[in-house]
Amino acid sequence: MDYAVRVSHYLDPATFELSRDVILLLVGGHVAEVITGGEVSGGLDGLAMQTLDLGDAACLPGFVNAHCHLDLSHLHRQVPRGLAFTDWARAIISGRQLPEPIIQAGIDDACSMLAATGTTAVLDISVSGDSAPALARHGIRGVLGLEVLGEPSRAMQHCDEVIRARFELDTERLGSDAGDAAAPAALPGIEYGYSPHAPYSTGAELYQLAYGRAFGEGRVCTTHVAETRDELQFIGDGSGPFRDLLAGLGVDLSSFTGYGETPITLLLRDWLGPWLPQGAPGVGAGDPSLQPQADAMGSLSLVLVHANYPQGQDLQWIERTKPTICWCPRSHAYFGHEPWPLREYFDTGANLVLGTDSLASNDGLDMWGEMQAAVQAHPGAPRNELLRMATVNGRKALGLPTDIADLAIWELPPGFQNLELEKLLNLWVGQHPRLVASFSRGQLIARAI
Repeated sequence: MDYAVRVSHYLDPATFELSRDVILLLVGGHVAEVITGGEVSGGLDGLAMQTLDLGDAACLPGFVNAHCHLDLSHLHRQVPRGLAFTDWARAIISGRQLPEPIIQAGIDDACSMLAATGTTAVLDISVSGDSAPALARHGIRGVLGLEVLGEPSRAMQHCDEVIRARFELDTERLGSDAGDAAAPAALPGIEYGYSPHAPYSTGAELYQLAYGRAFGEGRVCTTHVAETRDELQFIGDGSGPFRDLLAGLGVDLSSFTGYGETPITLLLRDWLGPWLPQGAPGVGAGDPSLQPQADAMGSLSLVLVHANYPQGQDLQWIERTKPTICWCPRSHAYFGHEPWPLREYFDTGANLVLGTDSLASNDGLDMWGEMQAAVQAHPGAPRNELLRMATVNGRKALGLPTDIADLAIWELPPGFQNLELEKLLNLWVGQHPRLVASFSRGQLIARAI
């Protein structure tokens, strides 16, 4: 065994029930055994190579930050507040031009913030894979959604260049085009996926290339969608602030008059329909040859980020295709969006997760802060459901099994001896607990002194 860890309370990620007096045996990145009652002859001695008796503490699944932009961390508190979204986007584009050492320092600081606040895995949107070394160095499990936008063939070519430089020489898929350099050294716990940026910046062909590849390779595909009402306007009829933003970036919009549809329905029904579960009755259907595979795997590997403004048939298409949907509560509040439709999305049965977005629109990366903001926006939201969104639902979106040893262990309030999870979360959402220790892939990545 790699570790034997004793805690007073343990939250089972499969049942979401608390147990008392637990010893966890961690081996090979998994929770190999859970011994309840805590009574083992001789205590922890001899159970594992390393032992930790953490006393009155609760072990929860580690947080999964399902949407962040670590390569924007250097812009923390550098962008004026109160900007319209398109003006904020212009500032972000300019901020990406700062020297590489500044960007890398921001990424490293952000990874320290993640590890110190109980996050054990992230889905990071990355232009060039720059966060991979820092995540590996801090021991955090990472899936990098490689951002693609622009002309389809050039965008995917850039994506392949990043994969060859950061991850692997994919000779099986690319053949001689993979190059002849030595393959990069594998970074433990770091994988990649694909991230077509958004429907307003990325057309159907690129979405289909990126998601088709993700589907075929069993990888995550994530995208921003329906983030602002201005986006709805531009996708609908081609007008508004997004037209001015894109025209200023040199995009030829002379013949674009919109799609006459909402961004979510456009994406789920029209652009990605062939790979998703079959469409709603009477509305359309995906490619029948792909349906058995699509129905078997569902749409969990498709992560829709923000989805702040569902309209028309959007909820029906979400209910039918069951994607993962990521809410970033503090970033949502930063932009002054209308209330996020939490109850409506619960009712669709979609896999709901939480993220932080970037430090260019958030003051922190801690997931307790996101849960607190979620409660402020929706006071009646069940705390245990928010915790699921921040932990096991994120695992599901990344295709991670329930028995992985990605754990965050938190100090309990004085005198807490019961098994009422909701009561405990009510305390912790209001006042963040102290992190005692955390594990990612079975390795200790943070420990309180």
